[in-house]
Amino acid sequence: MLEASRIKNNMSRDRILYNGKLAIPEEVKLNLNNRAFRYGDGLFETMRMFEGKMPFLELHLERLQTGIDMLQLDLPIANHGIEYWQYEIRRIVKYYHQKYPKQAKNYRMRLTVFRNDGGYYTPSTNGASYILEVERLKTSMFDWNEKGLTIDIFRKVNLDKGRLNNLKTANGLPYVLASLFKKDKGVDDVLLLNNKERIVESTHSNVFFIKNNTLITPALGEGCTAGTTRKIILGIGKELGLKVKTTKCEINILKNVDEVFLSNAIRGIQWVRKFKKKRYEHRVSKAIYLKMNKLIDNSKIEI
Repeated sequence: MLEASRIKNNMSRDRILYNGKLAIPEEVKLNLNNRAFRYGDGLFETMRMFEGKMPFLELHLERLQTGIDMLQLDLPIANHGIEYWQYEIRRIVKYYHQKYPKQAKNYRMRLTVFRNDGGYYTPSTNGASYILEVERLKTSMFDWNEKGLTIDIFRKVNLDKGRLNNLKTANGLPYVLASLFKKDKGVDDVLLLNNKERIVESTHSNVFFIKNNTLITPALGEGCTAGTTRKIILGIGKELGLKVKTTKCEINILKNVDEVFLSNAIRGIQWVRKFKKKRYEHRVSKAIYLKMNKLIDNSKIEI
């Protein structure tokens, strides 16, 4: 009885935005003809709010719009620019802040856009829907991973090098399989390769390498996600006086570099301690991490 009551209470408090309407997640019914379910016909953005500020929101929405245009999706609102999404985010944050007034405005958000039902591989419509979900977070800055990560290479499935791979699409099978491999190997993350057997990214992050005074990351043409945090880090690298290279990264780069770190919009920067027997430093990685948190702290972009 107590467990059932707790679940019912959570259902009554949590909300999502579904095509502009506040809704209880468990009451939103997506049927078996849903194209994101059947064909992965959709996109998503995972974003973070820091004490009510979203300094990187515009970068997320630029990437989302690129995907909407590529997939030829028509959203149910005529104008879905940054002002509209800010309005929607404010609505759901206001709801959560009223329900949890002691909780600071630190949230993980997922905005999913998908084509509406109909058709087989050929859609019967370009009409689209969206869902905005919110998850509360405890911290107001990126955390530094003191211990460092251990990583390995996933070789069973390779990533394509096409433009779709620069987006965050609803088809994540390579990353699911890589994550299962990661779990089986007992490491913190694994790096995926493209069809040329070159390093692309990890299961949920872009990857960077530091050698001497050079910051290196796979080029977008190699098939990696056009990460919002990736773009920020490239700018920070130049500010710190580093030579910045986006290039082809062969596997043997892991043996020759001084530092390796991963980056994404939720965790910021995570430094890598070990790949097999190779161990890495984290001096430059930490400097970039501190610079990112300073950007957040100094940000004036409140939602």
